[in-house]
Amino acid sequence: MLRKIIFGIRKMRLQFLHPKLKIAAGFSCGKECHVSRKNEINIGENFFMGHQCHLGANANIGKNVMFASCVALVGGDHKFDDIDVPMRFAGRDTFKTITIEEDVWVGHGAIILQGVHISQGAVIAAGAVVTKDVAPYAIVGGNPAKFIRERKRLNP
Repeated sequence: MLRKIIFGIRKMRLQFLHPKLKIAAGFSCGKECHVSRKNEINIGENFFMGHQCHLGANANIGKNVMFASCVALVGGDHKFDDIDVPMRFAGRDTFKTITIEEDVWVGHGAIILQGVHISQGAVIAAGAVVTKDVAPYAIVGGNPAKFIRERKRLNP
């Protein structure tokens, strides 16, 4: 019961501080999570996010998704092509939305870059840096993340 109250307080705090954040029922959040104010983020039902996660990109997250601790959604890269303009002042590219379909598990410390589409049932290994789309029920890992194997039914 106490745990449910704590998650409820964390949800209210995040929604109060981040007006572009939409959260469905069943939201659970660990300590010290950060959500960017400038990004539009939609979170589906029964979402779990561990401690110290950072949601810093536009994102649509499906239902029954789990983030371990220290997961980051990152977007809006800096422009760096013009050597006559310091990168600090060169501006940013267009924000691209991250899509995470339902029933996805993202492991500890994984980083998902803007514009990536993670399909239903995928698993992202701890420490992975996801730079490309992930197929349904695929397990990916590494930097950059690569296909490891596919999940399967154990009782056909």
